[in-house]
Amino acid sequence: MITYFSKKGHINICEDSLTSMVFDFLKYLPIEMFWEILKKSLCQDKLPKESGEYLQISFWEKWDAEGTQNSLYVEPDVFIRFFNFDVIIEAKRYDENQQYKEQMIKEIKAYYNEFQDNKQLYFIQCGGLNNSNNEPDFTNNDNSVVICKTNWTKLLAEITTLKESDYIDNSQERILDDLIRGFELFGFFRKLWLNSLKTSKAKYTTTDAFEWVYNIYFQKKWLRYLKSIKIENYNNLYLFSYANK
Repeated sequence: MITYFSKKGHINICEDSLTSMVFDFLKYLPIEMFWEILKKSLCQDKLPKESGEYLQISFWEKWDAEGTQNSLYVEPDVFIRFFNFDVIIEAKRYDENQQYKEQMIKEIKAYYNEFQDNKQLYFIQCGGLNNSNNEPDFTNNDNSVVICKTNWTKLLAEITTLKESDYIDNSQERILDDLIRGFELFGFFRKLWLNSLKTSKAKYTTTDAFEWVYNIYFQKKWLRYLKSIKIENYNNLYLFSYANK
Protein backbone atom coordinates (compact mmCIF):
# COMPACT_ATOMS: atom_id res chain seq x y z
CA MET A 1 0.00 0.00 0.00
CA ILE A 2 3.09 2.21 0.08
CA THR A 3 2.38 3.18 -3.52
CA TYR A 4 -0.96 4.66 -2.57
CA PHE A 5 0.55 6.77 0.23
CA SER A 6 3.49 7.93 -1.88
CA LYS A 7 1.30 9.03 -4.79
CA LYS A 8 -2.00 9.97 -3.15
CA GLY A 9 -0.81 11.23 0.24
CA HIS A 10 -3.61 10.09 2.52
CA ILE A 11 -5.80 7.04 3.08
CA ASN A 12 -9.33 6.76 1.83
CA ILE A 13 -11.46 3.67 1.37
CA CYS A 14 -11.68 3.98 -2.40
CA GLU A 15 -10.80 2.34 -5.70
CA ASP A 16 -7.16 3.48 -5.72
CA SER A 17 -6.36 2.44 -2.16
CA LEU A 18 -7.98 -0.97 -2.75
CA THR A 19 -5.93 -1.43 -5.93
CA SER A 20 -2.71 -0.45 -4.18
CA MET A 21 -3.42 -2.63 -1.15
CA VAL A 22 -3.96 -5.74 -3.26
CA PHE A 23 -1.26 -5.41 -5.91
CA ASP A 24 1.40 -3.89 -3.67
CA PHE A 25 1.09 -6.95 -1.41
CA LEU A 26 0.91 -9.39 -4.33
CA LYS A 27 4.15 -8.06 -5.80
CA TYR A 28 6.01 -9.16 -2.63
CA LEU A 29 5.20 -12.80 -3.35
CA PRO A 30 7.35 -14.96 -5.63
CA ILE A 31 6.22 -14.28 -9.19
CA GLU A 32 4.96 -17.87 -9.56
CA MET A 33 2.51 -17.30 -6.69
CA PHE A 34 1.48 -13.84 -7.89
CA TRP A 35 0.83 -15.24 -11.37
CA GLU A 36 -1.03 -18.30 -10.06
CA ILE A 37 -3.42 -16.11 -8.04
CA LEU A 38 -4.07 -13.75 -10.95
CA LYS A 39 -4.42 -16.47 -13.59
CA LYS A 40 -6.70 -18.74 -11.55
CA SER A 41 -8.98 -15.86 -10.56
CA LEU A 42 -9.95 -15.08 -14.16
CA CYS A 43 -13.45 -15.81 -15.42
CA GLN A 44 -11.79 -17.43 -18.45
CA ASP A 45 -8.28 -18.87 -18.48
CA LYS A 46 -6.59 -16.59 -21.01
CA LEU A 47 -3.22 -15.70 -19.53
CA PRO A 48 -0.03 -17.59 -20.43
CA LYS A 49 0.82 -20.57 -18.26
CA GLU A 50 3.98 -18.86 -17.00
CA SER A 51 5.00 -15.23 -16.91
CA GLY A 52 8.65 -15.09 -15.95
CA GLU A 53 9.84 -12.28 -13.69
CA TYR A 54 8.24 -8.94 -14.31
CA LEU A 55 10.44 -6.14 -15.61
CA GLN A 56 8.26 -3.34 -14.24
CA ILE A 57 5.12 -2.89 -12.18
CA SER A 58 3.71 0.61 -11.91
CA PHE A 59 0.55 2.36 -10.78
CA TRP A 60 -1.31 5.25 -12.42
CA GLU A 61 1.14 5.91 -15.21
CA LYS A 62 0.39 8.97 -17.33
CA TRP A 63 0.41 7.96 -20.98
CA ASP A 64 0.17 10.03 -24.16
CA ALA A 65 -3.53 10.65 -24.90
CA GLU A 66 -3.13 11.14 -28.66
CA GLY A 67 -6.04 9.56 -30.55
CA THR A 68 -8.27 9.48 -27.45
CA GLN A 69 -10.85 11.90 -26.12
CA ASN A 70 -8.63 12.78 -23.15
CA SER A 71 -6.95 16.15 -23.38
CA LEU A 72 -3.91 15.58 -21.14
CA TYR A 73 -3.11 11.92 -20.51
CA VAL A 74 -4.54 8.43 -19.98
CA GLU A 75 -3.99 6.78 -16.59
CA PRO A 76 -4.17 2.96 -16.31
CA ASP A 77 -4.45 1.65 -12.75
CA VAL A 78 -1.75 -1.04 -12.91
CA PHE A 79 0.78 -1.75 -15.65
CA ILE A 80 3.04 -4.82 -15.58
CA ARG A 81 5.80 -5.44 -18.14
CA PHE A 82 7.16 -8.91 -18.74
CA PHE A 83 9.80 -9.99 -21.23
CA ASN A 84 7.30 -11.52 -23.68
CA PHE A 85 4.10 -9.60 -22.99
CA ASP A 86 2.52 -6.72 -21.07
CA VAL A 87 -0.52 -6.49 -18.78
CA ILE A 88 -2.85 -3.56 -18.10
CA ILE A 89 -5.20 -3.87 -15.13
CA GLU A 90 -8.19 -1.55 -14.94
CA ALA A 91 -9.57 -1.81 -11.41
CA LYS A 92 -12.95 -0.73 -10.05
CA ARG A 93 -14.02 -0.32 -6.43
CA TYR A 94 -16.87 -2.82 -6.38
CA ASP A 95 -17.55 -6.10 -8.13
CA GLU A 96 -20.36 -5.07 -10.49
CA ASN A 97 -21.33 -2.62 -13.25
CA GLN A 98 -18.47 -0.11 -13.28
CA GLN A 99 -16.31 -1.13 -16.24
CA TYR A 100 -16.96 0.56 -19.55
CA LYS A 101 -15.58 -0.14 -23.01
CA GLU A 102 -14.65 3.45 -23.84
CA GLN A 103 -12.12 3.58 -21.00
CA MET A 104 -10.61 0.27 -22.08
CA ILE A 105 -10.16 1.56 -25.64
CA LYS A 106 -8.48 4.75 -24.40
CA GLU A 107 -5.97 2.80 -22.32
CA ILE A 108 -5.17 0.42 -25.16
CA LYS A 109 -4.63 3.29 -27.62
CA ALA A 110 -2.46 5.13 -25.09
CA TYR A 111 -0.40 1.98 -24.53
CA TYR A 112 0.45 1.82 -28.22
CA ASN A 113 1.31 5.53 -28.13
CA GLU A 114 3.95 4.67 -25.52
CA PHE A 115 5.22 1.27 -26.70
CA GLN A 116 5.93 0.00 -30.19
CA ASP A 117 7.78 -3.25 -29.46
CA ASN A 118 4.98 -5.54 -30.72
CA LYS A 119 4.51 -7.43 -27.48
CA GLN A 120 1.28 -9.28 -26.81
CA LEU A 121 -0.95 -7.13 -24.60
CA TYR A 122 -3.43 -8.47 -22.04
CA PHE A 123 -6.07 -6.13 -20.67
CA ILE A 124 -7.63 -7.27 -17.37
CA GLN A 125 -10.86 -5.79 -16.07
CA CYS A 126 -10.65 -6.23 -12.29
CA GLY A 127 -13.91 -5.57 -10.45
CA GLY A 128 -16.87 -3.63 -11.75
CA LEU A 129 -17.79 -6.36 -14.24
CA ASN A 130 -21.01 -5.94 -16.17
CA ASN A 131 -21.00 -9.69 -16.79
CA SER A 132 -18.57 -12.60 -16.64
CA ASN A 133 -19.01 -13.56 -20.30
CA ASN A 134 -16.03 -14.25 -22.51
CA GLU A 135 -15.00 -11.14 -24.44
CA PRO A 136 -13.44 -11.37 -27.92
CA ASP A 137 -10.00 -9.91 -28.50
CA PHE A 138 -9.92 -6.18 -29.19
CA THR A 139 -8.16 -5.08 -32.36
CA ASN A 140 -6.15 -1.86 -32.40
CA ASN A 141 -4.83 -1.35 -35.93
CA ASP A 142 -2.96 -4.61 -36.53
CA ASN A 143 -2.62 -5.48 -32.85
CA SER A 144 -4.88 -8.01 -31.12
CA VAL A 145 -5.39 -7.40 -27.40
CA VAL A 146 -6.63 -10.24 -25.16
CA ILE A 147 -9.45 -9.10 -22.85
CA CYS A 148 -9.63 -10.83 -19.45
CA LYS A 149 -12.00 -10.49 -16.51
CA THR A 150 -11.78 -11.04 -12.77
CA ASN A 151 -13.11 -9.42 -9.61
CA TRP A 152 -12.01 -8.85 -6.03
CA THR A 153 -14.05 -11.76 -4.68
CA LYS A 154 -12.34 -14.17 -7.08
CA LEU A 155 -8.91 -12.80 -6.20
CA LEU A 156 -9.65 -13.16 -2.49
CA ALA A 157 -10.82 -16.75 -3.00
CA GLU A 158 -7.55 -17.67 -4.73
CA ILE A 159 -5.50 -15.91 -2.04
CA THR A 160 -7.37 -17.86 0.64
CA THR A 161 -6.86 -21.15 -1.22
CA LEU A 162 -3.15 -20.50 -1.53
CA LYS A 163 -2.85 -19.58 2.15
CA GLU A 164 -4.43 -22.90 3.12
CA SER A 165 -2.06 -24.90 0.92
CA ASP A 166 0.93 -26.82 2.21
CA TYR A 167 3.68 -25.29 0.10
CA ILE A 168 3.99 -21.72 1.38
CA ASP A 169 6.51 -20.63 3.98
CA ASN A 170 5.90 -18.44 7.02
CA SER A 171 6.84 -15.17 5.36
CA GLN A 172 4.50 -15.85 2.45
CA GLU A 173 1.72 -16.78 4.84
CA ARG A 174 2.14 -13.44 6.64
CA ILE A 175 1.77 -11.56 3.35
CA LEU A 176 -1.38 -13.52 2.50
CA ASP A 177 -2.76 -12.91 6.01
CA ASP A 178 -2.29 -9.16 5.57
CA LEU A 179 -3.93 -9.34 2.15
CA ILE A 180 -6.97 -11.08 3.61
CA ARG A 181 -7.22 -8.52 6.41
CA GLY A 182 -6.81 -5.74 3.85
CA PHE A 183 -9.72 -7.10 1.84
CA GLU A 184 -11.84 -7.04 4.99
CA LEU A 185 -11.19 -3.29 5.38
CA PHE A 186 -12.85 -2.82 1.99
CA GLY A 187 -15.81 -5.08 2.73
CA PHE A 188 -14.64 -8.28 1.02
CA PHE A 189 -14.69 -11.36 3.24
CA ARG A 190 -13.77 -15.00 2.89
CA LYS A 191 -16.78 -17.21 2.23
CA LEU A 192 -17.26 -20.48 4.08
CA TRP A 193 -19.55 -22.92 2.29
CA LEU A 194 -21.64 -25.36 4.33
CA ASN A 195 -20.03 -28.38 2.70
CA SER A 196 -16.62 -27.14 3.88
CA LEU A 197 -17.57 -26.99 7.55
CA LYS A 198 -16.59 -29.76 9.93
CA THR A 199 -19.43 -31.81 11.36
CA SER A 200 -19.97 -32.24 15.08
CA LYS A 201 -22.18 -34.43 17.21
CA ALA A 202 -23.98 -33.63 20.45
CA LYS A 203 -25.42 -36.08 22.95
CA TYR A 204 -28.76 -35.48 24.64
CA THR A 205 -30.66 -37.24 27.35
CA THR A 206 -34.17 -38.39 26.46
CA THR A 207 -35.65 -35.38 28.27
CA ASP A 208 -33.28 -32.95 26.52
CA ALA A 209 -34.04 -34.45 23.13
CA PHE A 210 -37.81 -34.13 23.39
CA GLU A 211 -37.54 -30.64 24.86
CA TRP A 212 -35.42 -29.61 21.86
CA VAL A 213 -37.98 -31.05 19.43
CA TYR A 214 -40.83 -29.28 21.23
CA ASN A 215 -39.02 -25.94 21.07
CA ILE A 216 -38.28 -26.05 17.36
CA TYR A 217 -41.50 -27.77 16.24
CA PHE A 218 -44.07 -25.77 18.13
CA GLN A 219 -42.32 -22.43 18.43
CA LYS A 220 -40.77 -22.10 14.95
CA LYS A 221 -43.68 -21.59 12.58
CA TRP A 222 -41.98 -22.83 9.42
CA LEU A 223 -41.32 -26.22 11.01
CA ARG A 224 -45.06 -26.74 11.58
CA TYR A 225 -45.37 -27.44 7.88
CA LEU A 226 -43.14 -30.48 8.07
CA LYS A 227 -44.82 -33.85 7.74
CA SER A 228 -42.87 -35.47 10.53
CA ILE A 229 -39.86 -35.27 12.77
CA LYS A 230 -38.12 -38.57 13.30
CA ILE A 231 -35.97 -39.25 16.35
CA GLU A 232 -33.52 -42.13 16.29
CA ASN A 233 -31.46 -43.33 19.20
CA TYR A 234 -28.05 -44.82 18.54
CA ASN A 235 -26.34 -45.63 21.82
CA ASN A 236 -27.90 -42.59 23.50
CA LEU A 237 -27.11 -40.33 20.53
CA TYR A 238 -30.39 -38.87 19.31
CA LEU A 239 -30.61 -38.04 15.62
CA PHE A 240 -33.36 -35.86 14.17
CA SER A 241 -34.66 -35.93 10.61
CA TYR A 242 -37.54 -34.15 8.91
CA ALA A 243 -39.94 -34.91 6.09
CA ASN A 244 -41.91 -32.35 4.10
CA LYS A 245 -45.70 -32.59 3.77
